[in-house]
Amino acid sequence: MQVVMLILSLIAAMIVLVFLIVVLGFWMKGLSSIVFPGVGLIISTPYMFGILLCTEIIMVLLAAYSVSKLGVARRA
Repeated sequence: MQVVMLILSLIAAMIVLVFLIVVLGFWMKGLSSIVFPGVGLIISTPYMFGILLCTEIIMVLLAAYSVSKLGVARRA
């Protein structure tokens, strides 16, 4: 079960990292807000960057916790 949690958290961290890079690219090009027309949302680019950065940190910490509980780091 811990291996599955590790794999899922690593995949989720990679997906969030890709979104983080895309939003940072939009922000660097001068886009001040991102519009989601189907949902009816307008989100500030710096706010979305902050949310994605916090999510990425949490996902990496979850993966590190999973590795420590798995015992792979202790065998090396």
